[in-house]
Amino acid sequence: MTEEGIGELKASVKSAHKRINEIADKMTDLHNLAIGMTRLDEEMEGIKIDVGEIKADMKKVTARPGQWWDKLIAAAIGAVASGLAAAVLSQVIR
Repeated sequence: MTEEGIGELKASVKSAHKRINEIADKMTDLHNLAIGMTRLDEEMEGIKIDVGEIKADMKKVTARPGQWWDKLIAAAIGAVASGLAAAVLSQVIR
């Protein structure tokens, strides 16, 4: 081999090493990105669970006034019915 051929070969090898190092750096960045995405996915799952729990709790809280009104109306109807029954019984017994 001539000096010129050896020089070209050295330049080619240096260029190849530079490209390999760039690709290795990109692969490291890609690996770090994949790890970050995995962590983000895990956090999103946790957030989904938390939001689901909050929604369930909110449904319970918003349903309470309706349940209270239902109980109040049932108690009022029961009181009126008891009063009527007592009045009828008091008339029958006299």
